Amino acid sequence: MIRSMTGYASEFLSTDQYDVTMELKSLNSRYFEFKLKTGAAIDEWENEIKNIVYERLRRGKIDLHIRIVEKEAGNYKVVVNYELARKYEEALRTLSKRIKVIPKLSLIDFISIGNILQVERIGGYENLYEILVEMLKRLLDKIIEMMAREGEKTCEDIEKSVLTIEQSLNAIERLYPESLEKFKKASRERLLELAPEVLQENLFNSRLLMETEMFASRTAINEEIVRLKSHIQHFLDIMKGKIGGDSKKLDFICQEMNREANTISSKSNDYQIIENTIIMKGEIEKIREQLRNLE
Repeated sequence: MIRSMTGYASEFLSTDQYDVTMELKSLNSRYFEFKLKTGAAIDEWENEIKNIVYERLRRGKIDLHIRIVEKEAGNYKVVVNYELARKYEEALRTLSKRIKVIPKLSLIDFISIGNILQVERIGGYENLYEILVEMLKRLLDKIIEMMAREGEKTCEDIEKSVLTIEQSLNAIERLYPESLEKFKKASRERLLELAPEVLQENLFNSRLLMETEMFASRTAINEEIVRLKSHIQHFLDIMKGKIGGDSKKLDFICQEMNREANTISSKSNDYQIIENTIIMKGEIEKIREQLRNLE
């Protein structure tokens, strides 16, 4: 199934040790772009997390935000840098003598100075990796379900555009023989106006046939119509999952469809045929815009 690349999902889990919140957001992109936003605590698992996401989402600009709150403080210790604190005190007292200001130093002053107090972890993250993996799998299930729904709606709109293209193509196929007859009639009238008294019947018919054949050869669009029908069927087969393919392949087919429509337009001098090619090209461009948001 072809899915949308746009989606959002969140997941929350509370255990005896952690409160974990995950948010996953995906936007359309030609490639797989992954960004993990979290604390330094789980940086070592970033590649594993990225690979899990890539197994399920092959394209898109994907942001994963993980917030972890530990409920127990037993895995941490507070380290005081006494030597640094002493040097700060000496520097402040020297400064006060130079500028003749009596210092009023409190414990809060020292705590607010960077690197005096540091928090260090003394234990590991028990079961955290397993918890994150299970949450991430559920999160991916949620966002893929949302993407599938959005993709289904987009595909319905695309199929309406394809139907419009088919209707215009059928109209062109019907109009083309009529355009040949119109040209034949116009040529007959023009030849009669030029030399009605000298043109013998066989010469007249021969000249009329030659001009009609030249016009038919120059404006023949049968091959373009056949190829365009084939492209449309190929496109629909991919959309319905009958054959493999993704939005990139569908976009390539759209380019081929547009090429055939341009050729039909350039060969024709019938305004109704040209009008229908304009409709087709407009719908093809609309489809290509929608495909940019599909995987």
